[in-house]
Amino acid sequence: MPDRTLRRRASTDPQDLADEVSERRSRALEEPLDLRLLRREPYPVVEVRNPLHRTSYLVLRPTFPDGPEALCTCADFARRGLGTCKHIEAVDRWLRHHASAPAGAPPKPAIRPERVWQEIDRRLAAPGGRVRPDSLRWREAGASLYEPLDRPT
Repeated sequence: MPDRTLRRRASTDPQDLADEVSERRSRALEEPLDLRLLRREPYPVVEVRNPLHRTSYLVLRPTFPDGPEALCTCADFARRGLGTCKHIEAVDRWLRHHASAPAGAPPKPAIRPERVWQEIDRRLAAPGGRVRPDSLRWREAGASLYEPLDRPT
């Protein structure tokens, strides 16, 4: 049976550890990471996305800015045992430079389904009075099950 326990780094040399942390800091600066503060209280929680790799991780900083404790959901943080990763380094830098940033993205405008269907109807309408496609007629029949129809059928 394979050993499934997490392995810590083999080297305990302080210089090696410092080099590993420095590498994470460099990667945090070089890679195009997109950060979004999800909440600030009781401690910062930040979503870190990498559009190139199409990944997204959560970083929790319960002791920011006083303590080094942090958690990240990435594999590097879990496997290496360094106590940091490029996501944590990016979040620390971002939090230092955006101390008063509000949490969360602005709310999306409410989308009313009837407006969406009207736009779909407008786009699917056959120009010149031709017979409408079957898919449009099927959609209208299905929509009547879920939405009140304002127009006579």
